[in-house]
Amino acid sequence: MRSVHVADTSVLLGSRASIAPVTPEELCALYAERVCRYAAVVAGRDGDPDDIAQDALLKAITKLDQFDPRRGSMEGWLWRIVANTAKDATRRARLRALLTERLGRREPVVIDLEDVAIERLSARELLEAMARLSPRDRQLLGLRFVADLDTESVGEIVGLSAESARRAVGRALARLRGVLGGGVR
Repeated sequence: MRSVHVADTSVLLGSRASIAPVTPEELCALYAERVCRYAAVVAGRDGDPDDIAQDALLKAITKLDQFDPRRGSMEGWLWRIVANTAKDATRRARLRALLTERLGRREPVVIDLEDVAIERLSARELLEAMARLSPRDRQLLGLRFVADLDTESVGEIVGLSAESARRAVGRALARLRGVLGGGVR
């Protein structure tokens, strides 16, 4: 079992930290639920949030020994992995659709009962509206409201100042309101 030893793991785990190694099990216990929620936001129309979350956690675990706390927080590192995994999934889905179209075949229709149940969730409309936003807007809103980060942390992750991140999140919210027809306040 690999672990990362850091002199001050508060960089890794926030206020919950004491001086201790971060193992793959600890990473999953601390972040799996939030990674799944964030993946649902950044997945877009073509991505499967469960696959994205699983792939992102697997990438984080396999690269855990490469995490460098001097370059930023564990959360920032993890959210970037999730966002990049979602971008990769979107690219793969587009390429698959183009190939399918070029070959003149239609993708098989598969009815998954779990998907049907998920579609009936009350947050369905919100996730659909989020899927219509740009990947950057989904990332900003996901970091701010799903990962529950402050604008300074959001800015650090996406390479903006705290004030620029605040304005960018505000613009993304305005676009989301537009997609929803002004129903979100």
